[in-house]
Amino acid sequence: MAGWADGLFQGLAPLAAASQGVAGWGACGLAVAACACAGALLGRWAEAYADRLAAGAPATARTLWTAAAEAPSRPWRPARDGAMAALLGAAAGLLAAGGGLGFAPLVLVLAALAWIDARSGLLPDALTLPLMAAGWLLGARDPASAAGASALAWAGLAGMAWLYRRLRGRDGFGGGDVKCLAALAGWLGLESAAVILWLACALGLLGCLGRRGGWRRPYPFGPCIALAAGAWMLVPLAMQACGTVMIPNHHAGMPCFPSA
Repeated sequence: MAGWADGLFQGLAPLAAASQGVAGWGACGLAVAACACAGALLGRWAEAYADRLAAGAPATARTLWTAAAEAPSRPWRPARDGAMAALLGAAAGLLAAGGGLGFAPLVLVLAALAWIDARSGLLPDALTLPLMAAGWLLGARDPASAAGASALAWAGLAGMAWLYRRLRGRDGFGGGDVKCLAALAGWLGLESAAVILWLACALGLLGCLGRRGGWRRPYPFGPCIALAAGAWMLVPLAMQACGTVMIPNHHAGMPCFPSA
């Protein structure tokens, strides 16, 4: 277990001692509440963006942020938005409890990308590129190493996409998917991005088995990437919280629960 997790998580500090527990978990609760509120808007933002694209608007940053401004006024969908809010709140709470508050933006943007790709079939540059730059500053490695990891991931995946297009005559991997995975390489490291890609492909394959047309029909890959990345970050934290696995502390800035 330690091998695949090596270099992923670093403990900033143990969870507060008994005398400080109330303040520590209070901060976690605030993070959960804030992310739950944000999550409630993501579905409506994605729908507003998809509606604007369907109406002929260009896929630009202006269209994306105009849709974001429109999202609060769109009809509320309690079941779907509530589920997303709960998932985001749980994710943010785990990251906060592990000392990884800097990674809450990564979880939120991945969730937004998943919703937007599911509705519109696009992963907008206005989100993927800033996410990549943020990873160079807030991620697990120093800025130079993080930028190098993003560049290698981008070049490798773009090359694979080009080769597939040449051999099969159709796209197999979108440019937005390449940029999203390159951003994750900057945040989490090249090896982690490779594992996330593998997990995302497995999720995509499972999803294709249960739908009409199977794998021959195009499908949005962004939700698969977001789910795989979320599992990669959060499952080890949950296991560490339960005292079932030790996450080695080799790189500063990554969340980690204290060992049992």
